[in-house]
Amino acid sequence: MRFPVFKAFGASIAYIFAHFLTIIKILWLPMLALIAVQIFVMPSMMEAQLQLAAVEETADPSEVFALMGPMMKSVGILNLVALIAYPMMIAGLLRHVIRGDAPSLPFYIGFGADELRIILATILLILMTGIIYAGGFLALMAVGLAISAVASAIGGVIILVGAVVLIGALIWFMVRMSLVYAAGVGEKKIGIAETWNLTKGNFWGLFFYWFLWWIILVGVSIAFMAVVMPGYIPLMMEFVAASADVGADSSVVEDINRRLLEVQASMWDVSNPGAWLQMGVMYLFTMTSIAMWVVPGGVAYRYLQGSERG
Repeated sequence: MRFPVFKAFGASIAYIFAHFLTIIKILWLPMLALIAVQIFVMPSMMEAQLQLAAVEETADPSEVFALMGPMMKSVGILNLVALIAYPMMIAGLLRHVIRGDAPSLPFYIGFGADELRIILATILLILMTGIIYAGGFLALMAVGLAISAVASAIGGVIILVGAVVLIGALIWFMVRMSLVYAAGVGEKKIGIAETWNLTKGNFWGLFFYWFLWWIILVGVSIAFMAVVMPGYIPLMMEFVAASADVGADSSVVEDINRRLLEVQASMWDVSNPGAWLQMGVMYLFTMTSIAMWVVPGGVAYRYLQGSERG
């Protein structure tokens, strides 16, 4: 069936408001666990990043590895908890949207077949995306360099056009795979083949659907950054401008990068009372952003699968 973009968009917004308390019930505990781990590991991780940023380019590699060790340990712990928390939240929301399953307790916690399928689907998507990107990039460079050897101007144009085509191919693939988690929960399979068949002929509808949600998410993200780290966005713009300036002094870029890290580190400084407010806002923002891409995926699946006709 043809995907009804605006009907599905409106249905998703209505769903979020109608089931707001159930969504909170599903998300609050796994997200709280993830934030708690971040509070534990982020101060040491940010300190290590600041120390790494201050290391001279001529420094002994052993000094760099010594700083990276604790940071990688913190990253490992954080990723392990995220590997449990995110599939749990995604599966919990999709089970409610697609099957109508709601937690009987004031919180949701569980890890079963749906969560495992989400992890497997994520791994497969990463591998498939990597293969498309690597294959496309290598083919593009090979063709571009071969043509450049004969006509450098044409070779440059070919590389530019090829880069645009490669980006377009990646966007096309991601849109076609955008319902993989919903299809996995709905069909009780990994969901790769199911979402591929489900989204066939509906690329543009889904593209504009996700574009509408992307606009909302960007707006929410900017509002979040303005509250939590008001100085971060101007610094980031300054960093991008300095990085794009070929003639810019590298020390200027390094100084801006250091200040960016300091702004991020201040958010995890538990000795600062304001940091707790920032972390609370981040907690709410993360739950909001998860709901605003998981629920729309479930609603879109229902329309394309045919179970949503209202």
